[in-house]
Amino acid sequence: MKAQPSALTPAFIATVLAAATQAHGAFEPDESLVRARALAQVVTITRDDFGIAHIHAKTDAGAVFGGMYARAEDEMARIETGHAQSIGMAALTLGPAGIPWDKFILAYEVPERARKEYEEAPADVQSLANAGADALNLYLSLHPEYTPRAIERWEPWMFFARDYGWSLYHAQAEIERLPALLAAPTTPPTPTTPTTPTHPTTPAPEAGETPAPDGSNAWAIAGSRTASGKAMLYLNPHIPLDEPYELNLRSDEGLHVSGMVAYGGGLLPCAGFNRHMGWSLTVNYPDIADTYAIRFDVPGDELAYRHGDEVLHASKWTKTIKVRTAGGGVEEQEITLYKTIHGPLTHSANGVSYAVRTAGLEDLRSIEQWYRMARASTLEEWKSAVSMFGVVFHNLVYADDQGNIGYIYNAAFPKRDPAFDWGGILDGSDPRTDWKGYHELADLPQVWNPPSGYLLNCNSPFFQVTGEGENPDKSRFPKDMVGHDLVDGRIAMSQDLLSNAQKWTLDDLEKAAFDTKVYSLEASRAGLVKDYEALRASSPEKAERIAEAVELIRVWDGRLTLDSVEGTLFMVWVEELFSPQWRTRRATGDLSACLAEHMDRLERDFGTWRVKWGEINRHQRFDSNALLAVSDDRESLPIAGGHGGMGVGFCYLTRAAGTKKRYGFHGHSYVGAVEFGANGPEARSIIPFGISRDPRSKHYADQAPIYAAGRLRGMWNGKVSERVYRPGEEVKAVR
Repeated sequence: MKAQPSALTPAFIATVLAAATQAHGAFEPDESLVRARALAQVVTITRDDFGIAHIHAKTDAGAVFGGMYARAEDEMARIETGHAQSIGMAALTLGPAGIPWDKFILAYEVPERARKEYEEAPADVQSLANAGADALNLYLSLHPEYTPRAIERWEPWMFFARDYGWSLYHAQAEIERLPALLAAPTTPPTPTTPTTPTHPTTPAPEAGETPAPDGSNAWAIAGSRTASGKAMLYLNPHIPLDEPYELNLRSDEGLHVSGMVAYGGGLLPCAGFNRHMGWSLTVNYPDIADTYAIRFDVPGDELAYRHGDEVLHASKWTKTIKVRTAGGGVEEQEITLYKTIHGPLTHSANGVSYAVRTAGLEDLRSIEQWYRMARASTLEEWKSAVSMFGVVFHNLVYADDQGNIGYIYNAAFPKRDPAFDWGGILDGSDPRTDWKGYHELADLPQVWNPPSGYLLNCNSPFFQVTGEGENPDKSRFPKDMVGHDLVDGRIAMSQDLLSNAQKWTLDDLEKAAFDTKVYSLEASRAGLVKDYEALRASSPEKAERIAEAVELIRVWDGRLTLDSVEGTLFMVWVEELFSPQWRTRRATGDLSACLAEHMDRLERDFGTWRVKWGEINRHQRFDSNALLAVSDDRESLPIAGGHGGMGVGFCYLTRAAGTKKRYGFHGHSYVGAVEFGANGPEARSIIPFGISRDPRSKHYADQAPIYAAGRLRGMWNGKVSERVYRPGEEVKAVR
């Protein structure tokens, strides 16, 4: 390997630029490419046996540069799509379907906010964003076969825009629930206001399926419960299975972080660990967005509205959206937008307009927070990073090499007047409904080093995170700080596994990650048996149809295995009960009728209702970005996971998408198990398919057999290398 220069002198940069021009042909020598060519010479990408990129660089910015270049080799289209949707260019990648989302992004002025945030960021944070943009510009210059659909030249502020999704998630949710708040039909939003957005990359639930929870599992285990005496962390985000991307970044300046990014975004891992500590995220549901009724009732002034004793004016502006047509061309559409002191106008109904304010837009600092978390070496440094609230929601579960474990119900909570109902529609003319700043980290529900020796969160309430008597008292917190978090079988599963085990090892944690016991079996099974007995008394001939199946379910041990006929009968039946057809039908005989219908479908598709779980429950690579659908005609793997809402540790949601078999689409996405010690972490992980999105790559689905078998692989050190190279050394993308 060539010796690395000690400094990036002007002469060295000129030499690198000249050499690159000679090797790859002429290109526009703008500042981004000048920096990129120079930086590439002091960055090393090591691909391990699974193609995962381990980056080493002289600087933290260099590590981010190498990571982004490696990601471009593996998923450039996904990166572009994710960022285009964050800067008002969704319609350029998705066509007319992206227009509502572009209106939403532009109404909240995300591009303008992101540019300002970049300009005001500390120099070291700016350098990370510069490096990310330089890496992608270098990739585009070397890969003319990739044709951008929206972003032809990357700029550093675009990464800041991508992180606004953390805040706007709650604005979106607030907008979606507004019709119910109004308790009356609303008039359709006018062309001058954004329509209710649905994120274009989130697959919509199909008719008849249980919607996928946007959730996760996370555990922290203290040394008092481990065989080594060291703390452990379990990371298990539940997102679409084709979304996670894993990488490892290391620099001589001190950055050394490994973990997951997703949805095409992130300069740094959002869930992961460094040499001293780690953190995982689970979605929480805090109330951090509010809807205000705005009445434009000042005579003769259509933009005027009242706020206390003042008369204020809504801002009005226009934007042009570019839309990709079916023929591949581009059309322009002009939109008019309005905003008030409470936020942009999102709806109009019955002569009243509505504005939605959401937390975190004023001073987001999310990239800085991820960076400070990744660089932290002590708990105090990590907490200082979290206190920025750049990550405006998500539970945080933590463990470190000093034996600490912790949990924070993390959210950027506004300070509000407790006299108001903050779950309803607020009077925008009443100054008492204005926010009074934000709560500090110390104000939030949190638990550190509980006597029980464990912490858990499954998108569950903050008063159910550890042993009895050790949880935060919800009565001690403002009512608007108590969210609408999920309560399902994953809590019982986690409590059972964590409270009843001692001397944990990484092997134990790996086994627990893929536990297939159905912890919520009994309640549903008891209801079925009771319904069946009533049916047998009233309609013996109908009861006879399901008698054998009910008996199998009645004596089942509740553990999903590949050979389990009971699993096929029970799990699909339970999910079917949540479909529109059966959700409200609970008269005597309905539970039995639903099971009979499920059996009929199995006989139609497989010739018998005695279908093993592994035969119908399958794991197959799909790609929502490339529109690659699942198919019974392509190779797939049997898998034993099941619906997490039923308390299955190995959360694996499946659906029949025009197929006879059911294929996974959501659930266990990135699975990590880490033990922290004085000599650094020992870690294992897995993603559902493979690191590359190219079907020609051997890393397209090489992790799938390991994942389907319920196992993890070693990670972190990258000692086993498939290839070592510098960004741009190979003109064609590394496969």
